[in-house]
Amino acid sequence: MSAADDGMSLNESLKHSNLTQDEIAQAEKLVEYALSWRGQGYFGPERRFVLTILTANYRQQQRARGKKSKGYAKNQAARRKVSVYLFLWYIADEKYRKRPTSRATIMEIIRLLDGYGDEASEPQVRRAIYDALKHPPPTH
Repeated sequence: MSAADDGMSLNESLKHSNLTQDEIAQAEKLVEYALSWRGQGYFGPERRFVLTILTANYRQQQRARGKKSKGYAKNQAARRKVSVYLFLWYIADEKYRKRPTSRATIMEIIRLLDGYGDEASEPQVRRAIYDALKHPPPTH
């Protein structure tokens, strides 16, 4: 169970806990002790408990980072698809539209994306081009 389960953030939990400086100092010593290597294979209950808390906290942070970065990557890929579609069908020269999967076309679109701050790789652009080819623009 985390503080978030109760609707409280970590900062709110810390404010309401009324921890003293002495308690915080003792906790810091426990963390230092738990993280120090003494060349022994045995970890006592106190040391194991501190390491367990640190590990759980680390895992929560990693999950949060993973969720944030995955969401960001999905949004960036969706924006890139739209940009590639526009570049391919409306902005790039006619010669690139005639051979949309050629290396020259891919490099031109990468150059255009770079100009807008999107540093896309060749495979990312290639996938976006294949998606754009599935939905050509309407003809008049």
